[in-house]
Amino acid sequence: MMGLGEGSSSSFRDYEFTFESYLQDPGQTEVVSHSESNGELDSQSLSESIAVFQKENGRTYHAYRAGSYHFPNDPTEAERLDEQHAMLQFVMGGRNYLAPLSHVKPPQRILDIATGTGAWAIEMGDEFPESEITGTDLSPIQPEYVPPNVRFFVEDSADEWDYCHNFDYIHARMTVGCWSDYRSQVLAQAFAHLNPGGYFEAQEINGILLSDDHTIPPYCPIVQWTDEINAASKQAHRDVTFAPLLKGWMEKAGFVDVHEHVFKIPLNGWPIDSRLKHIGMLWQRNMLNGLSAFSLGLLSRFRGRTKEEIELELVGVRRDLFDPRMHAYQRFYVVWGRKPMEGECT
Repeated sequence: MMGLGEGSSSSFRDYEFTFESYLQDPGQTEVVSHSESNGELDSQSLSESIAVFQKENGRTYHAYRAGSYHFPNDPTEAERLDEQHAMLQFVMGGRNYLAPLSHVKPPQRILDIATGTGAWAIEMGDEFPESEITGTDLSPIQPEYVPPNVRFFVEDSADEWDYCHNFDYIHARMTVGCWSDYRSQVLAQAFAHLNPGGYFEAQEINGILLSDDHTIPPYCPIVQWTDEINAASKQAHRDVTFAPLLKGWMEKAGFVDVHEHVFKIPLNGWPIDSRLKHIGMLWQRNMLNGLSAFSLGLLSRFRGRTKEEIELELVGVRRDLFDPRMHAYQRFYVVWGRKPMEGECT
């Protein structure tokens, strides 16, 4: 990954931290800082430092704003994120969005916050070649070679946004665990940085296990683990259960034409329906590959658990993930709304 100021030792005063100043040089991940600088910090040093990831419990974590996000960013997690992207795309009928975007009059600028590996942003760049796609994340783990209209930036979107232009579509997917206050850090800022008529779309899983036929034993390992993850997330001020509130929050934030589509995500292949069975098997794989990632940071930092204790607990959780008698599922919420036009009655 090539960072801001590569091959240069000049200070931040020599750089304009805007997106448009980089658009002629695709394929790089840049550093964007909205905090004040004393002008002495070397930009090359910052680029290098964000790529020196924090090591903990055998995993690596982001270096920029270290400790604010409790899930890893190593190749194992990147592979899981890419598989999760493909799985959620299947859930949504092969689509990356449900907002009514037009190919006749495509959005000029699209923003993907917490872009992860950038898979969503890259595919959007291919689908909308005339649009400018911006993806931001705490970790520079996106590929170097991307469509010429796609750019990635290292940025903490929990900070105040400071873009030189507004967007026509803003997207956030699977960002539970990222925010201390989703309403102010995401919704309010998205509303402020959309052009009138632009759309914001949230795609979030709810971190609660459900069953329609009461086949989840109340004290089984996966229930205890889910309860502990949710408790640790609340201690960290990173709630993972806000997805059902998104529609109401968006309406209160001023969005209009707000729509909600809720998908059922089975925990394994227990459903009889072939499509849901396939989704369940994909989600089971995602969970199995992600259990350590979901657990190590939160449970060690906020519950005082050792790596060995956590991994021992996960043995029972993995066993539950293979139990077809347990008809467990989670709900995946896709919610989108439009910023009203100027003078439009709301």
